Amino acid sequence: MIATGQLLPISDVHRLARTSRLVRMVVDAKGRVLDMGRAVRLATPAQRQAILARYATCYRDDCAIPADMCEIDHVKGWAEGGTTDLDLLAPACTWHNRDKAAHPERYCVRRNEDGTWTLLYLGKRGRFAGRFRR
Repeated sequence: MIATGQLLPISDVHRLARTSRLVRMVVDAKGRVLDMGRAVRLATPAQRQAILARYATCYRDDCAIPADMCEIDHVKGWAEGGTTDLDLLAPACTWHNRDKAAHPERYCVRRNEDGTWTLLYLGKRGRFAGRFRR
């Protein structure tokens, strides 16, 4: 049966089962999507609102950029299989979001006791880091 109440022929049900994919979504009491796994890359407005309620600034340790001026970052990068789930997202200013994506070896993330995340800067660890010290 579809949303209108109309019954589908069994052949259509079988075809849909073969050609469709399941998408897991977690919604709040008002029906706003909070978790979407890998079905969608960008955070929803409801996710952004929930994140802004938990963070005052960019999640990079010692960054003072207000969270409402930040982008929403996947704690584990989307390209590395990260999911768009509320507990795996955090606000990152444009600079730290881009630098983390370009140089992941410079950063690590730490889960705090309250469930939030902190992005820790490890320093420049490029190809030539430490080779020319005296």
